[in-house]
Amino acid sequence: MKKVFNLLFLTLLLFTSNSCEKDDLCTPDQAVTPRLVIEFKDALSPLENKPVERLQVQEIGSTEFAPLNNEGATTLTSVENISIPLRTDRNRTSYNFILNESGVLNSDNIDFTYNLGEEYVSRACGFRVIYDGLIAVLTPESTGTQWVQNVAVVEQSITNNTDIHVQILH
Repeated sequence: MKKVFNLLFLTLLLFTSNSCEKDDLCTPDQAVTPRLVIEFKDALSPLENKPVERLQVQEIGSTEFAPLNNEGATTLTSVENISIPLRTDRNRTSYNFILNESGVLNSDNIDFTYNLGEEYVSRACGFRVIYDGLIAVLTPESTGTQWVQNVAVVEQSITNNTDIHVQILH
């Protein structure tokens, strides 16, 4: 009887220890498709950060404003960097960057093009979209004053939410 009990105990122990593997768990930070991280710099002193006083970002053709941080805020004040989503269904996303200075709105358009790719995360998470070959183009304005002076791609591969990918000089 003791042999049967030991055998049952070992069998139960074996099944419970093998039932949950690392691939069976998916934490939110693993499965997240990375966002484009943008840092704002001073156009006259490009090594220095220069906060944007009041900023909103809107995708061309959308009536909604893009979330600018992980909390989903669509308007930020005195901000030095933001993280915005890129489209996962095509290789281009165009945004209007709307600066509000003392009630005066100034909107500049930046087109982001990239190659879409997939990265396997785990059995539980599946795949996530990653971006490669990032190009950012500032659309010149024919009328009005452009608040964005230049756009520089710092990192062409977007695989995480911590690296700075683009710098906007203003």
